[in-house]
Amino acid sequence: MLPSFAKREDIPKGFEDEYEEQDGKWVPIDRTSRLQKTLDEERTAREKAERVAAKAAREAAEMTARRDASASGMSEEEFRKRYAAVEANIRAEYEPKIKEAETLAVENRTLKLTNVVKQLFKDHGAVKGRPDDFWKLHGDEFELSTDGKPIVKAEPGKDVAKHVATICKQRPEWIQGTKASGGGAGGLTTTPAGSGPAGAVTFEDTVKNPAAAIAQANS
Repeated sequence: MLPSFAKREDIPKGFEDEYEEQDGKWVPIDRTSRLQKTLDEERTAREKAERVAAKAAREAAEMTARRDASASGMSEEEFRKRYAAVEANIRAEYEPKIKEAETLAVENRTLKLTNVVKQLFKDHGAVKGRPDDFWKLHGDEFELSTDGKPIVKAEPGKDVAKHVATICKQRPEWIQGTKASGGGAGGLTTTPAGSGPAGAVTFEDTVKNPAAAIAQANS
């Protein structure tokens, strides 16, 4: 990764086009994020255009059907009934397929993104039940790439595991063997073991220090 510079003059010759000014410093241009943003905007525009085209096609088909019905002497009420019947048949055929596709999309996202990121939280020591809490709070920071791989939404080129590790540091009380105490380096201390056999938490431990006893039981 390219370094940042205080002044434009400090940028090595030939690399000027790779930098932009941000907050008074010259930093490398994040082309990956820009590319992802462009792709997202293009996808949104394409989907909107497809919806408009589909609506126009439906309206054109309805106008043609009305014209043909009028030419054949069919009343407006008869036309509406027949059109409604055709529409109902089409819905009955395609709506289950659409719902199935949507379900598969959700299952695919859960398998490739949600489960993968939750496992990373577990790998970094999240206590039982906390991977779900981590996901509720930070799940929107992750996304699937076009090839189905987890990425950090705001920084597609960033290592996902490192981003997870950063999040874990923000909530040490949810990580095995640590708890927020306000002292020591970064406010972390090792959770003391219980006074029972093999470090088991006893009733006396719970009475003396309930928070530590709970943390030890979760670790």
